Amino acid sequence: MKPQIAELRRLIEGAAGVAIVAHERPDGDAVGSLVALTLCLQNAGKQVSSILADGVPSRFRFLPGSDEVQRTFPTDCDLLIAVDCSEFERTGFKSEDLPRSVDVNIDHHPTNTHFGAVNIVDPQAAATAEILFDLADPLGLDVDSHVATNLLAGLVTDTIGFRTANVTPKVLQVAARLIEYGAPLAEIYERSLNRRSFVAARYWGRGLSRLEQEDGLVWTSLTLEDRQHVGYTGKDDADLINLLSTIDGAEVTVIFIEQPGGTVKVSWRSRAGLNIAPLAAAFGGGGHHQAAGAMVTGDLEQVRERVISATRAIFESDSGKGK
Repeated sequence: MKPQIAELRRLIEGAAGVAIVAHERPDGDAVGSLVALTLCLQNAGKQVSSILADGVPSRFRFLPGSDEVQRTFPTDCDLLIAVDCSEFERTGFKSEDLPRSVDVNIDHHPTNTHFGAVNIVDPQAAATAEILFDLADPLGLDVDSHVATNLLAGLVTDTIGFRTANVTPKVLQVAARLIEYGAPLAEIYERSLNRRSFVAARYWGRGLSRLEQEDGLVWTSLTLEDRQHVGYTGKDDADLINLLSTIDGAEVTVIFIEQPGGTVKVSWRSRAGLNIAPLAAAFGGGGHHQAAGAMVTGDLEQVRERVISATRAIFESDSGKGK
């Protein structure tokens, strides 16, 4: 990717105003990568706007620089960068909302559609934060303690505390370097993975009460009424999917989150060796081999039936290969 990196450096050096956007329903890698790159470019003397359609979730507001994130784009900029987005639609914006087309796409999802004029996509990276750390030196950008804190948050959350199969010795080496720069690992781990609000815990209870299991397939759902009943203001599952994936014997875990307007957010998790990214792609989504998602049109019951049937088929097909 040397030509792409060289072009990115040229674009950065020639830009006075930069806008950076990450995906809607942002996780720790989206927020951490967005803010880390923002801080790096600000330290390099650039005017930078960081944008998230849904704003910064409360549990990531401890990250330095997260208070500067906006929900709308500036009217003009010289360079537009998307981070941690597998496709443009994941930004949560329409093309007419943007001040310009996407110049640079930096991501680690295997299903990335290469929607930028310049695409720096590495599916082998554990997180977009890892890619940004690798880019800092060739781009001539400095990593200070605030940048390191955001990048380590991206690594910690996307690997669920360094527990996913894509954690390599290099990932741990990057984490160690970030700690050397001053990133507080214990605080990041505690605040990003262990803490949740009382409302989120009650929201989990609604989903856990509907938990179903069939052989190695585990699933549940969360409705709009659940959100209203407990007062949960997010659009996601409050990371309930990560809890469900720890259930003993769960080969594939699925959660359905009802959305306004007749759509359902579907999230899958699978054991190592079972690639569910193509399944998510078949429903118009994408993601990683073991963690993927899609936004599916239809009412909750209909979507659940379709998705469970398709998931059961791919699961049974994989099981048959081992016989």
